[in-house]
Amino acid sequence: MSIRDILVAGIATARTITLPLHVTVQHSAWTGQDFNGKDTFATASSLKAIVNKEEKIFKKEGIEVAAKTYIAILQPIASNGAAGRSEPVDTRDKFVLPDGTTGPVVEVSGFMDGGTGAPYFYEIYLGE
Repeated sequence: MSIRDILVAGIATARTITLPLHVTVQHSAWTGQDFNGKDTFATASSLKAIVNKEEKIFKKEGIEVAAKTYIAILQPIASNGAAGRSEPVDTRDKFVLPDGTTGPVVEVSGFMDGGTGAPYFYEIYLGE
């Protein structure tokens, strides 16, 4: 059994154990801009996630940016395929929490699978 197999099995176990804590969030992938320069999005998809209200500061291009919400998604997210975006989660995507709140995506991270180049799980931080 490889380290990758152990990680995948561990994340699957963590997802099963924490399933009662998961809520449904809506994810709308950024697809580009219309003729007026307004952002366009794909139809929202529902994802199960752990959501935690927490403050964290990130430095983006030398500027401090505050995040207010942490979202952990312990399952694969399908790529959108639109040109010019980071897959499968782009910082221009929209996430809507169960209470209807949203915010700009400040940071997207996750422990990367060297074989696939995709994260084993996703950590998304929303700002205000």
